Amino acid sequence: MSLDSITEAIAHFVGTFELTIETARLREQYEEFTALRRKAELDELEGPPVIQVKADLDLDPGKYDALPYNLLPPAADLPLPPVPDGPIETSEIYSGPILNPEPYIPEVEFGDGQTAVLVFDPQVAPQVIGSAVTYTFQTITMKDNDVVGHGDFRDVEIQIAQGQEMLDTALSLHAVAPPSLHIEDYKSLDYLESLIDQMQSPMIAEVEGVTVHQFHGEDAVGIIVNGEKVDEMPDWHELLPAHHQEDEEKEAEADGNEPDMFPAEWDKSDDEEFAEGHTVIAGGNLAINEVNVTVGWVDAPVIAVGGKSIDLTVVSQVAVVSDIDVGGPEVQSDTKVVQSSNIGVEANEAAWLEDNVSEPGVDPIVSVTWVTGDLWVTNFIKQVIYATDIDKISTEISATTSLFTLGDNIITNVTNIVQLGSYYDLIMVGGNMVSVGMVHQTIALMDDDVFESGRPDETDDNLVMNQVSLTTTGEDTLEELDVAHAETMPLQEVDREAYEDALTNNPDYAGMELLRVLNIEGDLMQVNAVEQVTLLQDQDDLSLGGPDENDAVVNGAGNALLNSVNITKVGVDSTVKAAGGEYSELLLHQASLLDLPEEEEISELANEAIAMIMEESATAGEDAFAKAQLLLTPSEIINSDDALQNLLA
Repeated sequence: MSLDSITEAIAHFVGTFELTIETARLREQYEEFTALRRKAELDELEGPPVIQVKADLDLDPGKYDALPYNLLPPAADLPLPPVPDGPIETSEIYSGPILNPEPYIPEVEFGDGQTAVLVFDPQVAPQVIGSAVTYTFQTITMKDNDVVGHGDFRDVEIQIAQGQEMLDTALSLHAVAPPSLHIEDYKSLDYLESLIDQMQSPMIAEVEGVTVHQFHGEDAVGIIVNGEKVDEMPDWHELLPAHHQEDEEKEAEADGNEPDMFPAEWDKSDDEEFAEGHTVIAGGNLAINEVNVTVGWVDAPVIAVGGKSIDLTVVSQVAVVSDIDVGGPEVQSDTKVVQSSNIGVEANEAAWLEDNVSEPGVDPIVSVTWVTGDLWVTNFIKQVIYATDIDKISTEISATTSLFTLGDNIITNVTNIVQLGSYYDLIMVGGNMVSVGMVHQTIALMDDDVFESGRPDETDDNLVMNQVSLTTTGEDTLEELDVAHAETMPLQEVDREAYEDALTNNPDYAGMELLRVLNIEGDLMQVNAVEQVTLLQDQDDLSLGGPDENDAVVNGAGNALLNSVNITKVGVDSTVKAAGGEYSELLLHQASLLDLPEEEEISELANEAIAMIMEESATAGEDAFAKAQLLLTPSEIINSDDALQNLLA
């Protein structure tokens, strides 16, 4: 069989190379044979005379100085060799099969001694990528139920049971069920369809007095606070009660001053808590659940999906508050309830496309990363705070200065996650592409206090806040899957050459120098599911006696509760082409149930409480005041039309 010219040239080259190696091997054997023969002939001759010279080098170091160190003179600049008159000799190295009879050579001028290396089938190492799955569970249970003195206090166990009933009520006010923590559920289309049904079904509250705001689709985009669209997100630090802002003010005043080298406990001169007077801190608690997630794992300007493209985002916020104080005038504290959401999408073009340009007529270099099975990019986070700060104090003040710190607890759960991966020019998904973002926030505060004496701190109010920020960088444009990508998708890793040929022949990628492809044989699953639950019970019974009982500052409020979620998805503008169609849904749900007396009702409640106390004291004697205090629970004082108190009673 005759060979073509190229194969014959290669065979001739290989044969010449083998003959050259054989000649060199025979030359080595001949030279060794010649040397051994001459050695045999010279063995009978006498050896040459040997001259031995002995020198004493043990010198006395004290008689000889070290030689001075002199720098060597600089090397002379040698002139370059003259340029030859004839053509410059160059060498060319070819790697891989010759694709064209006349290879393309870049138009560059080679200087003396330079070599042009041409590689016809370059292989770019693919970027290794895998799944990223995190599970985070944080739970704090605090019981700080202090008792100072003796008295007929409200039963703590009954109060804790009321708090659990309040939490159950709050959980029932959500638009959707808490997110599933089973990763396989999100691959099930049945589970996704049930989630869509919950998002589309209107929420019907079985409890009276519930305020519900729901926004779907584009209506949920932007900044929404307590059901209203605003221009700016509320600042948590600016809304904090005065009790929690004292430290920040002191730090601001201390900026620029020299640090005190003595322990802080030694200096009591500037501490207001140690000034003359009496202070009782039964509230002042700080509870924070905070999540910060930044995800930029995989993205591309073009995403081809063989199945369905599903994008679901739901934010469900619920706040339940019971804050009814009983006692003298001006004992009622205020509670600020803020539920805010910021959902936005920002455009971000793929900046590298401008520089990824090849010479005219040159096909792009294809680098493919193959993923067998599914690619998961998920974060499951659950944060729970159960805190009871139910304080009972009944004591007589006789000192000049006193401080009772029964609350002032700080409880925090913080999670920070950063997932950074790679960008591609094309992502091929053989199955479905599913993106689910769920934020489930529940916050409940019960701050029903009973004051017998003391002067309430008017500046310390409660703050309850649910805050969500979902930011996506990169807009997605949805299209139908074209024929070119549909024909390429069934090809597997064993069909690498056919796969690359199909992409290089696709006009969408003409003119590109490098085409980076991520091929996922299964599904692309991106899930961020966050559940936050915060329950704080601060139901205090406060009774002070003594000559300064009315001047003592009593802080039964000053609590600050925060559920905060910030999720940032970093990507680029993408064109999503799905063969099975696409579906997207966005829901924002904000529900609140507040048991707060109106301003007109506060004075009426105080007058009724005082009248009942005076009536019981007149008929039952000196101990009747404490018994009346037990009877004056908030659930018995407010009218029967209050839904939450009827539920908890």
